[in-house]
Amino acid sequence: MTSQIPVEPVPAVLRVRELMTAGLLSHAISVLCDLGVPDVLETARSHVELAKEVNADPEGLLPFLRAACAAGVLAEPSRRSFELTELGQVLRADDPHSIKAMCSLTCRDEFSRTWSDSLHTARTGGPSFAVSHGSSFFEYMASHQEFATLFDKAMQSSAAVDNLLAGFDFSGVRHVVDVGGGRGTMLAAVLKRYPTLRGTLVDLPHVVGNARKTFAAAGVADRVTLVPGSFFDPIPGDADVYLLSRVIGNWNDEDSLRILRTVRTAMRADSQLVVVGQMPSENDRTHYPQQLDLYMFALLGARLRSYEEYQDLFAQVDLEVTGWSNFPDSESVLRARLS
Repeated sequence: MTSQIPVEPVPAVLRVRELMTAGLLSHAISVLCDLGVPDVLETARSHVELAKEVNADPEGLLPFLRAACAAGVLAEPSRRSFELTELGQVLRADDPHSIKAMCSLTCRDEFSRTWSDSLHTARTGGPSFAVSHGSSFFEYMASHQEFATLFDKAMQSSAAVDNLLAGFDFSGVRHVVDVGGGRGTMLAAVLKRYPTLRGTLVDLPHVVGNARKTFAAAGVADRVTLVPGSFFDPIPGDADVYLLSRVIGNWNDEDSLRILRTVRTAMRADSQLVVVGQMPSENDRTHYPQQLDLYMFALLGARLRSYEEYQDLFAQVDLEVTGWSNFPDSESVLRARLS
Protein backbone atom coordinates (compact mmCIF):
# COMPACT_ATOMS: atom_id res chain seq x y z
CA MET A 1 0.00 0.00 0.00
CA THR A 2 1.28 3.45 -0.93
CA SER A 3 1.06 5.99 1.83
CA GLN A 4 -0.51 9.34 0.95
CA ILE A 5 1.65 12.33 1.85
CA PRO A 6 -0.58 15.16 3.03
CA VAL A 7 -0.41 18.33 0.93
CA GLU A 8 0.93 21.14 3.08
CA PRO A 9 0.66 24.86 2.32
CA VAL A 10 3.80 26.20 0.64
CA PRO A 11 5.95 27.88 3.32
CA ALA A 12 6.51 31.62 3.01
CA VAL A 13 10.24 31.16 2.55
CA LEU A 14 9.62 29.05 -0.57
CA ARG A 15 7.13 31.53 -1.99
CA VAL A 16 9.56 34.41 -1.49
CA ARG A 17 12.43 32.37 -2.92
CA GLU A 18 10.30 31.75 -6.00
CA LEU A 19 9.59 35.47 -6.30
CA MET A 20 13.25 36.39 -5.97
CA THR A 21 14.26 34.05 -8.79
CA ALA A 22 11.36 34.86 -11.13
CA GLY A 23 13.66 37.11 -13.17
CA LEU A 24 15.62 34.04 -14.21
CA LEU A 25 12.58 32.81 -16.14
CA SER A 26 12.42 36.02 -18.17
CA HIS A 27 16.13 35.69 -18.96
CA ALA A 28 15.62 32.09 -20.07
CA ILE A 29 12.82 33.18 -22.42
CA SER A 30 15.00 35.99 -23.77
CA VAL A 31 17.85 33.57 -24.51
CA LEU A 32 15.50 31.21 -26.35
CA CYS A 33 14.14 34.12 -28.41
CA ASP A 34 17.67 35.26 -29.30
CA LEU A 35 18.53 31.71 -30.41
CA GLY A 36 15.31 31.45 -32.43
CA VAL A 37 14.00 28.38 -30.60
CA PRO A 38 10.29 29.34 -30.74
CA ASP A 39 10.57 29.85 -34.51
CA VAL A 40 11.69 26.25 -35.13
CA LEU A 41 9.23 24.59 -32.74
CA GLU A 42 6.55 23.67 -35.27
CA THR A 43 6.12 20.33 -33.49
CA ALA A 44 7.61 18.73 -30.39
CA ARG A 45 11.37 18.24 -30.74
CA SER A 46 14.14 16.89 -28.56
CA HIS A 47 16.66 19.21 -26.95
CA VAL A 48 19.35 17.64 -29.16
CA GLU A 49 17.42 18.43 -32.35
CA LEU A 50 16.72 21.96 -31.19
CA ALA A 51 20.34 22.57 -30.23
CA LYS A 52 21.52 21.45 -33.68
CA GLU A 53 18.91 23.65 -35.36
CA VAL A 54 19.84 26.85 -33.48
CA ASN A 55 23.58 26.21 -33.12
CA ALA A 56 23.58 25.65 -29.36
CA ASP A 57 24.99 23.08 -26.96
CA PRO A 58 22.38 20.40 -26.12
CA GLU A 59 23.17 20.20 -22.41
CA GLY A 60 23.59 23.95 -22.20
CA LEU A 61 20.22 24.51 -23.85
CA LEU A 62 18.31 22.02 -21.69
CA PRO A 63 17.98 24.10 -18.48
CA PHE A 64 16.76 27.10 -20.50
CA LEU A 65 14.09 24.94 -22.09
CA ARG A 66 12.96 23.63 -18.72
CA ALA A 67 12.90 27.12 -17.22
CA ALA A 68 10.64 28.17 -20.09
CA CYS A 69 8.40 25.23 -19.17
CA ALA A 70 8.20 26.58 -15.62
CA ALA A 71 7.19 29.94 -17.10
CA GLY A 72 4.43 28.24 -19.11
CA VAL A 73 5.61 29.13 -22.62
CA LEU A 74 6.97 25.65 -23.35
CA ALA A 75 5.82 22.16 -22.33
CA GLU A 76 7.79 18.90 -21.99
CA PRO A 77 5.32 16.23 -23.22
CA SER A 78 7.97 13.52 -22.95
CA ARG A 79 11.41 13.45 -21.37
CA ARG A 80 13.70 16.02 -23.02
CA SER A 81 11.19 16.74 -25.77
CA PHE A 82 9.68 20.22 -25.96
CA GLU A 83 6.84 22.07 -27.66
CA LEU A 84 5.35 25.57 -27.64
CA THR A 85 2.27 26.10 -25.51
CA GLU A 86 -0.58 28.36 -26.61
CA LEU A 87 0.98 31.05 -24.41
CA GLY A 88 4.35 30.63 -26.10
CA GLN A 89 3.06 31.20 -29.63
CA VAL A 90 3.59 34.96 -29.25
CA LEU A 91 7.34 34.31 -29.03
CA ARG A 92 7.40 33.33 -32.70
CA ALA A 93 8.44 36.05 -35.14
CA ASP A 94 5.59 35.13 -37.51
CA ASP A 95 2.83 35.33 -34.92
CA PRO A 96 0.53 38.35 -35.57
CA HIS A 97 0.85 39.31 -31.90
CA SER A 98 4.56 38.52 -31.63
CA ILE A 99 6.50 40.07 -28.77
CA LYS A 100 9.72 38.27 -29.60
CA ALA A 101 11.65 41.52 -30.09
CA MET A 102 10.36 42.88 -26.79
CA CYS A 103 11.46 39.72 -24.95
CA SER A 104 14.93 40.01 -26.47
CA LEU A 105 15.16 43.67 -25.52
CA THR A 106 14.13 43.54 -21.87
CA CYS A 107 16.93 41.20 -20.81
CA ARG A 108 19.71 43.11 -22.51
CA ASP A 109 22.75 44.10 -20.46
CA GLU A 110 21.59 47.73 -20.57
CA PHE A 111 18.54 46.81 -18.49
CA SER A 112 20.30 44.33 -16.22
CA ARG A 113 22.82 46.99 -15.22
CA THR A 114 19.99 49.42 -14.59
CA TRP A 115 18.39 47.01 -12.10
CA SER A 116 21.71 46.42 -10.35
CA ASP A 117 21.79 50.14 -9.53
CA SER A 118 18.08 50.51 -8.79
CA LEU A 119 18.68 51.23 -5.09
CA HIS A 120 19.70 54.67 -6.37
CA THR A 121 16.17 55.18 -7.71
CA ALA A 122 14.51 54.23 -4.43
CA ARG A 123 16.79 56.54 -2.42
CA THR A 124 16.95 59.57 -4.70
CA GLY A 125 13.93 59.36 -7.00
CA GLY A 126 16.23 59.59 -10.00
CA PRO A 127 16.55 57.02 -12.81
CA SER A 128 19.25 54.42 -12.27
CA PHE A 129 19.98 53.97 -15.98
CA ALA A 130 22.22 57.04 -15.93
CA VAL A 131 24.18 55.68 -12.96
CA SER A 132 25.09 52.56 -14.90
CA HIS A 133 25.68 54.17 -18.28
CA GLY A 134 26.76 57.76 -17.65
CA SER A 135 23.94 59.22 -19.75
CA SER A 136 20.16 59.21 -19.95
CA PHE A 137 18.37 56.39 -21.74
CA PHE A 138 17.60 58.45 -24.86
CA GLU A 139 21.11 59.95 -24.98
CA TYR A 140 22.52 56.44 -24.80
CA MET A 141 20.31 55.27 -27.68
CA ALA A 142 21.49 58.16 -29.84
CA SER A 143 25.08 56.89 -29.65
CA HIS A 144 24.44 53.12 -29.68
CA GLN A 145 22.86 52.30 -33.02
CA GLU A 146 22.55 48.54 -32.56
CA PHE A 147 20.66 48.94 -29.29
CA ALA A 148 18.51 51.73 -30.76
CA THR A 149 17.57 49.52 -33.72
CA LEU A 150 16.50 46.68 -31.42
CA PHE A 151 14.53 49.13 -29.27
CA ASP A 152 12.72 50.56 -32.32
CA LYS A 153 11.94 47.05 -33.55
CA ALA A 154 10.52 46.08 -30.15
CA MET A 155 8.37 49.21 -30.05
CA GLN A 156 7.04 48.50 -33.54
CA SER A 157 6.19 44.89 -32.75
CA SER A 158 4.20 45.87 -29.68
CA ALA A 159 2.60 49.08 -30.92
CA ALA A 160 -1.00 49.39 -29.70
CA VAL A 161 -2.41 49.85 -33.19
CA ASP A 162 -5.51 47.74 -32.57
CA ASN A 163 -6.29 49.66 -29.38
CA LEU A 164 -6.03 53.00 -31.15
CA LEU A 165 -8.22 51.92 -34.06
CA ALA A 166 -10.82 50.50 -31.68
CA GLY A 167 -10.63 53.43 -29.26
CA PHE A 168 -10.75 56.39 -31.66
CA ASP A 169 -12.77 56.97 -34.82
CA PHE A 170 -10.78 58.85 -37.46
CA SER A 171 -13.80 59.18 -39.76
CA GLY A 172 -14.04 62.80 -40.90
CA VAL A 173 -10.47 63.55 -39.86
CA ARG A 174 -8.43 65.08 -42.69
CA HIS A 175 -4.97 65.46 -41.14
CA VAL A 176 -3.29 63.72 -38.21
CA VAL A 177 0.14 64.62 -36.81
CA ASP A 178 1.88 61.75 -35.04
CA VAL A 179 4.28 63.39 -32.58
CA GLY A 180 7.19 61.16 -31.57
CA GLY A 181 5.78 58.39 -33.77
CA GLY A 182 9.02 56.45 -34.21
CA ARG A 183 9.30 54.53 -37.47
CA GLY A 184 5.67 55.17 -38.29
CA THR A 185 4.12 51.77 -37.61
CA MET A 186 1.05 53.22 -35.92
CA LEU A 187 0.54 56.10 -38.34
CA ALA A 188 0.90 53.75 -41.33
CA ALA A 189 -1.81 51.48 -39.92
CA VAL A 190 -4.17 54.43 -39.36
CA LEU A 191 -3.62 55.77 -42.90
CA LYS A 192 -4.17 52.32 -44.36
CA ARG A 193 -7.50 52.01 -42.52
CA TYR A 194 -8.62 55.51 -43.57
CA PRO A 195 -7.68 56.06 -47.26
CA THR A 196 -8.62 59.77 -47.37
CA LEU A 197 -6.55 60.68 -44.32
CA ARG A 198 -3.29 62.61 -44.58
CA GLY A 199 -0.53 62.17 -42.00
CA THR A 200 2.57 63.92 -40.70
CA LEU A 201 5.24 62.09 -38.70
CA VAL A 202 7.42 64.10 -36.32
CA ASP A 203 10.46 62.49 -34.71
CA LEU A 204 14.24 62.84 -34.45
CA PRO A 205 16.10 62.96 -37.78
CA HIS A 206 17.67 59.48 -37.56
CA VAL A 207 14.28 57.98 -36.65
CA VAL A 208 12.29 59.72 -39.37
CA GLY A 209 14.83 58.58 -41.95
CA ASN A 210 14.04 54.97 -41.11
CA ALA A 211 10.28 55.54 -41.39
CA ARG A 212 10.19 55.84 -45.17
CA LYS A 213 10.33 52.05 -45.60
CA THR A 214 7.40 51.60 -43.21
CA PHE A 215 5.12 53.91 -45.18
CA ALA A 216 6.25 52.54 -48.53
CA ALA A 217 5.55 48.96 -47.42
CA ALA A 218 2.06 50.00 -46.27
CA GLY A 219 1.37 51.75 -49.58
CA VAL A 220 0.67 55.12 -47.94
CA ALA A 221 3.91 57.01 -48.59
CA ASP A 222 2.16 59.48 -50.90
CA ARG A 223 -0.03 60.68 -48.00
CA VAL A 224 2.72 61.21 -45.43
CA THR A 225 4.94 64.20 -44.66
CA LEU A 226 8.09 63.48 -42.64
CA VAL A 227 9.22 66.23 -40.29
CA PRO A 228 12.55 65.80 -38.46
CA GLY A 229 12.35 67.37 -35.03
CA SER A 230 11.69 67.03 -31.32
CA PHE A 231 8.42 67.29 -29.43
CA PHE A 232 10.12 69.93 -27.29
CA ASP A 233 10.34 72.16 -30.36
CA PRO A 234 7.52 73.72 -32.43
CA ILE A 235 5.55 71.15 -34.42
CA PRO A 236 3.32 71.53 -37.52
CA GLY A 237 -0.04 73.21 -37.00
CA ASP A 238 -3.38 72.97 -38.75
CA ALA A 239 -4.09 69.32 -37.92
CA ASP A 240 -7.41 67.84 -36.86
CA VAL A 241 -5.78 65.28 -34.57
CA TYR A 242 -2.47 65.25 -32.71
CA LEU A 243 -1.35 61.79 -31.67
CA LEU A 244 0.99 61.08 -28.76
CA SER A 245 1.57 57.34 -28.51
CA ARG A 246 3.96 56.09 -25.82
CA VAL A 247 5.29 59.59 -25.33
CA ILE A 248 3.84 61.12 -22.16
CA GLY A 249 4.41 57.89 -20.24
CA ASN A 250 8.16 58.18 -20.92
CA TRP A 251 8.64 61.50 -19.15
CA ASN A 252 8.28 63.04 -15.70
CA ASP A 253 5.64 65.68 -14.99
CA GLU A 254 7.88 68.64 -15.80
CA ASP A 255 8.91 67.34 -19.21
CA SER A 256 5.43 66.00 -19.96
CA LEU A 257 4.02 69.47 -19.41
CA ARG A 258 6.62 70.88 -21.83
CA ILE A 259 5.54 68.38 -24.47
CA LEU A 260 1.86 69.11 -23.90
CA ARG A 261 2.46 72.87 -24.16
CA THR A 262 4.23 72.32 -27.49
CA VAL A 263 1.30 70.34 -28.82
CA ARG A 264 -1.27 72.74 -27.40
CA THR A 265 0.41 75.66 -29.19
CA ALA A 266 0.02 73.84 -32.51
CA MET A 267 -3.62 72.84 -31.95
CA ARG A 268 -6.57 74.71 -33.44
CA ALA A 269 -9.64 75.40 -31.35
CA ASP A 270 -11.33 72.33 -32.86
CA SER A 271 -8.30 70.00 -32.82
CA GLN A 272 -8.23 66.86 -30.72
CA LEU A 273 -5.32 65.38 -28.82
CA VAL A 274 -5.18 61.58 -28.63
CA VAL A 275 -2.86 59.91 -26.14
CA VAL A 276 -2.08 56.19 -26.27
CA GLY A 277 -0.37 54.60 -23.30
CA GLN A 278 -0.56 52.33 -20.31
CA MET A 279 -3.05 53.77 -17.80
CA PRO A 280 -3.46 51.60 -14.70
CA SER A 281 -7.04 51.12 -13.56
CA GLU A 282 -9.15 48.93 -11.31
CA ASN A 283 -10.04 46.90 -14.42
CA ASP A 284 -6.53 45.46 -14.77
CA ARG A 285 -6.33 41.69 -14.30
CA THR A 286 -2.56 41.26 -13.99
CA HIS A 287 0.33 42.88 -12.15
CA TYR A 288 1.88 44.06 -15.42
CA PRO A 289 0.92 47.76 -15.04
CA GLN A 290 2.59 47.93 -11.60
CA GLN A 291 5.66 46.14 -12.91
CA LEU A 292 5.86 48.47 -15.90
CA ASP A 293 5.50 51.49 -13.61
CA LEU A 294 8.61 50.39 -11.70
CA TYR A 295 10.40 49.63 -14.96
CA MET A 296 9.71 53.09 -16.40
CA PHE A 297 10.72 54.90 -13.23
CA ALA A 298 14.06 53.12 -12.84
CA LEU A 299 14.79 53.54 -16.52
CA LEU A 300 13.50 57.04 -17.25
CA GLY A 301 12.34 58.65 -14.03
CA ALA A 302 8.80 58.47 -15.47
CA ARG A 303 5.72 56.76 -14.13
CA LEU A 304 2.42 55.52 -15.45
CA ARG A 305 -0.60 57.71 -14.77
CA SER A 306 -4.22 56.81 -14.16
CA TYR A 307 -7.06 58.48 -16.02
CA GLU A 308 -7.58 60.85 -13.07
CA GLU A 309 -3.87 61.74 -12.98
CA TYR A 310 -3.99 62.54 -16.68
CA GLN A 311 -6.91 64.86 -16.02
CA ASP A 312 -4.86 66.71 -13.38
CA LEU A 313 -1.80 66.90 -15.63
CA PHE A 314 -3.70 68.22 -18.64
CA ALA A 315 -5.54 70.83 -16.60
CA GLN A 316 -2.18 72.48 -15.83
CA VAL A 317 -1.77 73.37 -19.52
CA ASP A 318 -5.42 74.24 -20.20
CA LEU A 319 -6.28 70.95 -21.87
CA GLU A 320 -9.52 69.18 -21.01
CA VAL A 321 -9.74 65.39 -21.04
CA THR A 322 -12.99 64.47 -22.80
CA GLY A 323 -12.94 60.69 -22.31
CA TRP A 324 -11.02 57.49 -22.81
CA SER A 325 -11.24 53.94 -24.06
CA ASN A 326 -9.81 51.68 -21.38
CA PHE A 327 -8.11 48.42 -22.37
CA PRO A 328 -7.25 46.48 -19.18
CA ASP A 329 -3.61 45.39 -18.84
CA SER A 330 -2.88 47.09 -22.15
CA GLU A 331 -2.60 50.56 -23.59
CA SER A 332 -5.62 52.82 -23.33
CA VAL A 333 -6.69 55.68 -25.60
CA LEU A 334 -7.38 59.09 -24.06
CA ARG A 335 -8.95 62.07 -25.81
CA ALA A 336 -8.57 65.79 -25.00
CA ARG A 337 -9.36 69.26 -26.36
CA LEU A 338 -8.43 72.83 -25.57
CA SER A 339 -10.25 73.95 -22.45
